[in-house]
Amino acid sequence: MFDRLQQRFLQYMMRRFVGNYNHTIPPGSTTVQGGDPEDAERRARNLLNEMSLSEKIDYISGIDSFATKEIPRLNIPRIYAADATSGVRCFGDSTNFPAGVAMAATWNRELIERVGDVVGKECRAKGASILLGPGVNIARVPTCGRNFEYMGEDPYLAGEMAASYINGVQRNGVITTIKHFACNNSDYDRHKTDSVVDERTLHEIYLPAFKKAVREAKSIGVMSSYNPINGVYASENAYLLQEVLREEWGFDGFVMSDWNSLYSTEGPIRNGLDIEMPGAKWLNEKNIQEAIDKKSISMKQIDGMVFNLLKSFIQAGIFDRPTVDANAPLKSKEHRSIALQTSDEAVVLLKNKRALLPLDRQKVHRIAVVGNNGLVTATGGGGSSYLIPEEGMHSIYDALRLSNSHGEVQYITSSRGLVDERDINFIVKADAVVIATGFNYISESEAYDRSWELPDHQQRLIEQMTAVNRNCIVILHGGGAMGCTPWIDVSSAVIHAMYLGQEAGNTIARILYGETNPSGRLPFTMAEHFDDYESVKNYVKDPAKMEMKRVKGGQGNPDKRKITKIEYKEGLKVGYRDTMKPLFPFGHGLSYTKFSLFKLQIQKDEEKLFPITVSSTVKNTGKVRGKEVIQLYIHDKEASVYRPEKELKNFFKIDLDPGRQKKISMVLHEEDFSFYDTQTHSWILEPGVFTILIGVSSSDIRLRSDIDIT
Repeated sequence: MFDRLQQRFLQYMMRRFVGNYNHTIPPGSTTVQGGDPEDAERRARNLLNEMSLSEKIDYISGIDSFATKEIPRLNIPRIYAADATSGVRCFGDSTNFPAGVAMAATWNRELIERVGDVVGKECRAKGASILLGPGVNIARVPTCGRNFEYMGEDPYLAGEMAASYINGVQRNGVITTIKHFACNNSDYDRHKTDSVVDERTLHEIYLPAFKKAVREAKSIGVMSSYNPINGVYASENAYLLQEVLREEWGFDGFVMSDWNSLYSTEGPIRNGLDIEMPGAKWLNEKNIQEAIDKKSISMKQIDGMVFNLLKSFIQAGIFDRPTVDANAPLKSKEHRSIALQTSDEAVVLLKNKRALLPLDRQKVHRIAVVGNNGLVTATGGGGSSYLIPEEGMHSIYDALRLSNSHGEVQYITSSRGLVDERDINFIVKADAVVIATGFNYISESEAYDRSWELPDHQQRLIEQMTAVNRNCIVILHGGGAMGCTPWIDVSSAVIHAMYLGQEAGNTIARILYGETNPSGRLPFTMAEHFDDYESVKNYVKDPAKMEMKRVKGGQGNPDKRKITKIEYKEGLKVGYRDTMKPLFPFGHGLSYTKFSLFKLQIQKDEEKLFPITVSSTVKNTGKVRGKEVIQLYIHDKEASVYRPEKELKNFFKIDLDPGRQKKISMVLHEEDFSFYDTQTHSWILEPGVFTILIGVSSSDIRLRSDIDIT
């Protein structure tokens, strides 16, 4: 819980994050002209040869917080960057999409690619050519303050969602910077916590989403993280930036630092970083000239950094267009429609006892709305991704009131988790009580971790409401799992809304009244107790404890405060790979209809092992149209090394009318059956029998069949 001093400080931090960069980018004019994108390398070499040492040094650090430096005499323009993922935060208003974790909850590749396309277009409309996202750090622990920006606990799901998003953004000539590379799984003390992780776990859990973003979606940019990994800061980690990223994965774009995440001058230059943001704290002319003079760095290394930047910018077309695209749409009706669809598909119905939902307008006339997110509904977590909501956006209370014109909807205030006795009579007589609770941009933000328990005495409020009315609907907001016991047992319906962006209130009303059938599925595992997660046994004891010196002090300064180690002793046992019994499993989500799965078929070429096609038939056996997410997991029946009980390797989201059925197919490749071998430092396929598992969550497996991979 936060005291008043902490609240004021956090509000100040949020104003810093969201309030300083709302100026408008000048349109500019068309800049350097030349050949087509295939000539990017030649053009970059020519420009590099024309640059002075001073100009080269200037080019490898940012300016004015969100830009690269222009070189007018060479017609090299200033290039603007903007935060990220949920919308274009900088340089004015934009469409506010759900947070990254909510995008992952849609399990809808095509939809998230459309979101990326809109974000790319709005970047162009505002003059931003570099998007500082998306984020794919794995939700190792549920209380990490930045989990809401990321895409869940599973590397396959995160990779698929990120790749779709990147494809949409970059088709508009806007560069994505997949972040934060790597193992930024804690915001408790992100500058001073060393992620100590073994090689296999690193490659199987924490790197695959980055790999897919780089190798398949071709993200032009990568952003390094704040933290050390195995004793070496990410911004100067040669193993990650050179051996893995460039040599193993073939990355030929540029690596950008996270803001104020450098800790030396020579390390980043020698080991694979290309640009320091937001300014030249370490990579300034004085420091670099001294390093050159003592031969600890070379001009070849500086040239390589500048070349990577120039080539990437030219490849994206940035040098051959006006800064601002006057024809690019911004906050259009179509963009709002896509935001609403994404919000609708992100909502996860966790529980629906006695089929309380959807609410029947003919029977439900009196609704009470309570809770900290009822009157002012959370649209996103705090920090650099937070978009300030527009005035007039509907809260849950407003949306329900407008949707229930023939009934009565009242918002009931509470104090320290209790409703005044004078208002209890309305609660008792209400046909439904909507308890809108969870976190918001202050209680859950980057730069610190959040609590496991609901904030602001909201558990007490739920207990008071459920004691006097059996038709209580709990709406959770937050970036992942949170404490739901013991009140979960006495709540009739529970919805996890995560953070839904600008359409949060409208979507919740649509879900509650059945205008939208919930089709979101959990991208993380919800445990009954915080200590049930294997990973938290190797984490800080009280991650939500606030210390001002930790949040403010020593960020980017290696001389202030010592680094502490966080050992990933749980290895591969993250999320559903853990052996605990979950409260709600990864992939879980209820619907207002029912689906059956049958006719599992596995097909492969007789002459070669891969690809393997897995097919099954899905039927909507209920009474309303709905969407289901069919999830494919693989189990290795006998392996020479430890392997998790099951691992997600594909999924398919299907939309069916009642009574209709459809055959779906998913494809598997060699890497889907492989594991990372620490002896050869490579992925290997071990011949044997594997089980193909088809289900609607990691725990609800409906079909299975063995296949011999020899």
